[in-house]
Amino acid sequence: MQRNNRTWLCSVLFMDIVDYSTHSVDQQMMVKQSFSTLVSDALRSLPNEDCIKLDTGDGLALCYLGAPEDVLYVAVGLRDAFVDVNAICDTCYTVRMGINLGPVKIIEDINGQRNTIGDGINAAQRIMSFARPNQLLVSRTYYDVVSCLSEDNPKMFAYIGVHNDKHVRQYDVYEVLADQDSEQIDAKARNEEFIGDGTVVPQDVDNLDERILHIVQDQLALIIGPMARILVKRAMHKSSSVDQLYQLLAEEIPTEQERERFLSGKDRLH
Repeated sequence: MQRNNRTWLCSVLFMDIVDYSTHSVDQQMMVKQSFSTLVSDALRSLPNEDCIKLDTGDGLALCYLGAPEDVLYVAVGLRDAFVDVNAICDTCYTVRMGINLGPVKIIEDINGQRNTIGDGINAAQRIMSFARPNQLLVSRTYYDVVSCLSEDNPKMFAYIGVHNDKHVRQYDVYEVLADQDSEQIDAKARNEEFIGDGTVVPQDVDNLDERILHIVQDQLALIIGPMARILVKRAMHKSSSVDQLYQLLAEEIPTEQERERFLSGKDRLH
């Protein structure tokens, strides 16, 4: 499909390394290398033809033409990865993150590569600018779409109010909650599943102990990167056995060869 010189409604994830310019050149190189590695691993799960990646120097903007929900899971995985890196590595950097859903015009740059301009990407940058270090925020337009895609999705967000940019343009902003923030909000949903007639079906999550979940998460992360954490968390609430957990997670892996590689990991649990 020809996508150049067209305007598309797409999800834009904007990321900015906090205080990047204040570091020495050597420190900038280490920070950027760590940042780029984490981002590259996370984006492997998204179809390359649907991704337009723009290096901003101190961060990255991703314009994604696929399902809006895909960007959310990638961003959550990245946020958690940045938190972990900040806690253990010598570079000790943090990242602000923002997601918007809006119009973006795809153009061809001087090197013949796809580039983007438009309000969709500008608004994503504004949403990102409101974030604290290692905080993930989304716009109202993005929230309205993603919250309708699953009954669990609204529980991932908290409305934090109206923010004004330097041009006094107003934005309704939502925070994507971290695990500990949303624990009480979705505690009931972790052990129950609602079916069509309103019946509540308890989930036997005790069958999936923490040791197994960590092993499965590590196996999946080797294939799809940081978003493995959020996918395992979602799948565990829908699974009552190890076999079911593996099958659900295998559906998230794009290639047959990697699916088989992941499923073979089940034999190494014992």
